[in-house]
Amino acid sequence: MSKEAWFINESELDDFQIPIIQKKINNSFVVKGCAGSGKTVLALWKAREIEDTEIGSYYFIVYTKALRQFINDGVDEVGLEHSRVVHYYKWKHNLSKAGADYIIIDEVQDFSKDELLEMQRAANKAFILFGDSAQQIYSGLKDNLMTMEQVAFHTQLPMENLVRNHRLKKKIARVAQYLNTDGDNIESRCTQEGQNKPLLIKTDSQDDQLEKIMEIIDSEGYTDVGILFPDNKHVKYADKFFSNKQFRVESKYDISWPDNTKFNLNFHSDNPKLMTYHSAKGLQFEAVFIPYCSSDNITLKQKKPLYVAMTRTYQDLIVLFSGLLPPFLQEIPDNLFQKNEEPMGYSQTPEEEDDLPF
Repeated sequence: MSKEAWFINESELDDFQIPIIQKKINNSFVVKGCAGSGKTVLALWKAREIEDTEIGSYYFIVYTKALRQFINDGVDEVGLEHSRVVHYYKWKHNLSKAGADYIIIDEVQDFSKDELLEMQRAANKAFILFGDSAQQIYSGLKDNLMTMEQVAFHTQLPMENLVRNHRLKKKIARVAQYLNTDGDNIESRCTQEGQNKPLLIKTDSQDDQLEKIMEIIDSEGYTDVGILFPDNKHVKYADKFFSNKQFRVESKYDISWPDNTKFNLNFHSDNPKLMTYHSAKGLQFEAVFIPYCSSDNITLKQKKPLYVAMTRTYQDLIVLFSGLLPPFLQEIPDNLFQKNEEPMGYSQTPEEEDDLPF
């Protein structure tokens, strides 16, 4: 199945997006929107407005390198200068001293208060921010992270809200919202019901989960796949496992730089993409597989990152585990999943778990 374009034309914007597009470019403001609400699209259009009017210099900043690469198509489609769209590390270490008239930030909830205020000081004319508190997954890893309301307060900027979710299907949202720690009823925001409930598969072992993923991808003919893991060591293990099976994948992991890293993601290829929940922020896929989703691998601290992982799909979600599910997943009603059936050409066999063979 072909990839769904994540970028939409200006004529397709909804009633909540249009007022943001129409804001005068010299206005600074914050935009809060759930997963799939079009934040990145709007941010790119604001950057396009700056280029079209030639009213000053700008930087479009995202937090991760993976997201920067993923939005390349959007950057090309709106005709932005690639050197002006950067991930934060590059801006901080190579570009921050020069400043810019306009600074646009996507996924602003990933930045600390200090990082945010530093970027605000570098913006000479306007500071425009897009984000979602529910997708803030660096808590515990970074200091001074803020909710979107706190972002608006500390920057002293007005906040706009996006309401509709154009990516996630209601059948997926009914499961994902159990992991939403902000108490947001995301199902009510979704515009489409979708065809398939999330599929929950229990296998004999963790290797069997990877075997099942290969089987499903081949049988369903998926060409836009994300396989998302709780941490980098699992990404590395799966990358090696698939390579040994001569199953072509692309991976991003970072365990110890520079000797134990890999980044060969190409979002124009049909190869499945392997990465952590954190690295998948801002991305979308036709089918998302979440293996190793057992109580041995998933802790309560990973509830919000797992929410982000589940909301990356615009069609199918497949969750795989061995042994026991984490308690917060056991609370999800059984009728929200497909289980012990063959709705898409494959079967499940519940058994016991083996240890991860590192």
